[in-house]
Amino acid sequence: MNIFDTAIMDFINGFAQKAKSFDALMVFIVDNNFVKGVTIVSLLWFFWFQKSSKIAFNRGRIIICIFSCMVAIVVARVLARSLPFRFRPIINPDYNFLKPFGTDALDLGTWSSFPSDNAVLFFSLATGIFLISKKVGFLTYLYVLLVICFPRVYLGYHFPTDIIVGAILGIAITYLIAMNKISQPIIQKVNQFSSKYTGLFYVLFFLLTYEISRLFIEVRVAGSYLLMHILHTRI
Repeated sequence: MNIFDTAIMDFINGFAQKAKSFDALMVFIVDNNFVKGVTIVSLLWFFWFQKSSKIAFNRGRIIICIFSCMVAIVVARVLARSLPFRFRPIINPDYNFLKPFGTDALDLGTWSSFPSDNAVLFFSLATGIFLISKKVGFLTYLYVLLVICFPRVYLGYHFPTDIIVGAILGIAITYLIAMNKISQPIIQKVNQFSSKYTGLFYVLFFLLTYEISRLFIEVRVAGSYLLMHILHTRI
């Protein structure tokens, strides 16, 4: 642990077990995908169908936003598996973390804390929204920071640097892909596909945004199952 993480964690953890209602609220937020992903993804649907003189521009940005967050989550998972394993504060043997009421860390032991998948994904989405509307995007940044990321630090699921690095990754990847040389070919290909196969496009659009809102939980479970099945078959 570093001094930066320790100082912030000690301060935040000092409020743990002070109020059961606040601890319960933090647990509820972390466990509720509607509060997290669905709320933000709904903004993409709003801007997609909003009547505006900028509808073509907005839809192009949404395409890049969705593409960017998929790239961002892959990068985050590769880094988490490639970098040295980092225990989460709640189960870190070197840190005496006071668990807030109702906190359960049984499923976190095999997942490295660094970087935060939630921060990477949702800051990537917030950046995509910011590129459409600076006002809505700024509010989305605040929402991601205070409603999605803060509870994860409070409950001991992440250190502050997990969130900060995750946010930097998500923002940087979206801005990089949004550059014209990269974004225009992607937008053009997707628009061609949507014009030719409109029904299939919206089916895929729905499925992608659904999985994004749930942090690709079903995809991860299916991938883990297939990997275990393949390894078992080879053995």
